[in-house]
Amino acid sequence: MRLIKDNVERIADSQERINALIREGFRPLEVQAIESSDDRQKALVDMTAVQLRALAKEKGLEGCESLKKEELLTALKDVV
Repeated sequence: MRLIKDNVERIADSQERINALIREGFRPLEVQAIESSDDRQKALVDMTAVQLRALAKEKGLEGCESLKKEELLTALKDVV
């Protein structure tokens, strides 16, 4: 696990070492995967209409319950 404090990073392999670094003020460094917009669009296309409706609801879009898959894809493309 990678941890960071100010601009110093440490890598800890054991829970014991992780706990020691956290006590020293380090915090876990979250690494987010970089995803291209093409990858996101492909992932949306692979989802079912039911999954897309759930995602639309999660993203706060209203009135998506009766939309078809293509309409959902259009509505979600700017939100995701």
